[in-house]
Amino acid sequence: MILLASCAERKNDNISSNVIDIESSMQNVAKLKVSDFGNSIRYIPLETTDDCLIDDRAIVKVLKDYIVIESNQICYLFDKKDGKFISTIGHRGQDPEAYSSNTSFTDEKEEYLYFLKQPDNLIKYDMTGKFSGKITFPVPPGLASYYLLTDNEIITYHSGINSSYNFTLAFHDKTGALKDTTDLLLPAQQETISDIMDVSVLRGSDIFGCWAETGAVIINYRNDNKLIIAPNAATLWNNDGNVRFKENFIDTVYNISDGILTPYITFNTGSLNWPANERTSKNNNNKRVFISYVSENNSFVFFQCITGLYTEEHIVYNGLYNKKTGETKLGKFSDGIQDDMSGFMHFKPNTMSTAGELVSMVDAVTVMEWVEKNPEAKNNAKLSFLKDFNDEMNPVVIIVL
Repeated sequence: MILLASCAERKNDNISSNVIDIESSMQNVAKLKVSDFGNSIRYIPLETTDDCLIDDRAIVKVLKDYIVIESNQICYLFDKKDGKFISTIGHRGQDPEAYSSNTSFTDEKEEYLYFLKQPDNLIKYDMTGKFSGKITFPVPPGLASYYLLTDNEIITYHSGINSSYNFTLAFHDKTGALKDTTDLLLPAQQETISDIMDVSVLRGSDIFGCWAETGAVIINYRNDNKLIIAPNAATLWNNDGNVRFKENFIDTVYNISDGILTPYITFNTGSLNWPANERTSKNNNNKRVFISYVSENNSFVFFQCITGLYTEEHIVYNGLYNKKTGETKLGKFSDGIQDDMSGFMHFKPNTMSTAGELVSMVDAVTVMEWVEKNPEAKNNAKLSFLKDFNDEMNPVVIIVL
């Protein structure tokens, strides 16, 4: 026990506390600034050609050297240095090299992109768009909601509605063969598939923040209960060689090592806690806090949380936990994060890059609407990209580092 305790301390010695105090922070909601998250900010307009036109509901993912855009059922790859278009990666369809969904995942070295192919394959492409094979996952568990590919294994997260599986995470070798699983963290819910009254789908970060960037499924049950899930939301991530995992309605982030989960940090929601066994209840939860999204780098933990999740008046918050000082700050997502470095429009995060940079993507129409209200911005040397920018161009990707 002493040995285990000492190992846990060494794993967590880069943070000042293993507790992020949400309950107290809710009493002091503030205005967050870009300088709270980094020392510099970059604006990368994505090249616009007929071969890579991006729609206004696209998803951005930023790697160490590349920007991945999932748009119009197609996946595009851009150069992170200058926004130049590199290639289209794969295609949807039924042929052997096609994928079922353009939602992508990458390996630890970021040499390949992987895509779901029903019923049991990940289709693999290199960064030039060349088909590079597939990985087959025997059923069960079959395809998962989220994937983390390390140098040694593939970890899969299995979410869904009333899943018949008795595990949350599965561990595979690089061929897809199942090695091990973890027990369920969530208690069983009373509703079954036959209790569903109706299902609807919403998409867009303005609704539920980063958590529902790729879409949220809203389930109404006949007993007047409700459940909102985001099937492809990021639940697994890698920070400096450490693999983390966060389950919905569980206020603990876990470290994963050799298939074993150990607590890394816990969100103290106190009197605002939403018990996992009441996750479908609409009663008494208007003020309860749902920790929806978590990511991190070596300096801070970025997270989002939601109050009133099942109401039309729900509020999304951006959260920052400073690992060195232990300080926690909360700000309303609707207020954005003030760009106090360049004076550009308020920053609204979409995701965190694999290098630990906070990322936002803004479509050209929104940018030009802001410029019309702030014409002096075109004379700002820090916003030089605006001089040749127009509302028919591809979006601009903003990176805080």
